[in-house]
Amino acid sequence: MTSRERRRLERRRSALVRKLASVDEFVRGSVVLMKRRCTYPGCRKCAAGERHPTWVLTVSRRGKTQTVYLGQRRLAPARRMVENYRSLRALIQEIADINLALLTDRPLPTKGPSDDAKGHTP
Repeated sequence: MTSRERRRLERRRSALVRKLASVDEFVRGSVVLMKRRCTYPGCRKCAAGERHPTWVLTVSRRGKTQTVYLGQRRLAPARRMVENYRSLRALIQEIADINLALLTDRPLPTKGPSDDAKGHTP
């Protein structure tokens, strides 16, 4: 790897780390629309077999799925936080790829299937 390429990767990594540090609201999970029966015994909707739509956040922790009621008020912030988490994961992966390239002194792999996946050997 040339020193020019190394400097370019280091600048890219610094920019990604700044971007990573700028995101402070994130949560791991999924926003899901569930349809449930309500607890009101005289509900005509439930009696007719219909369900009430309910927005929830599902999070897996220590092998158990936790469900958190969102409602309309917390739906948009929850969606934004889940998307932020996914973006952070992608940033971390890109930083890890750059660090591997700098550590091994080899250029970043190109996008697409590797030679091994195509059935070629190096």
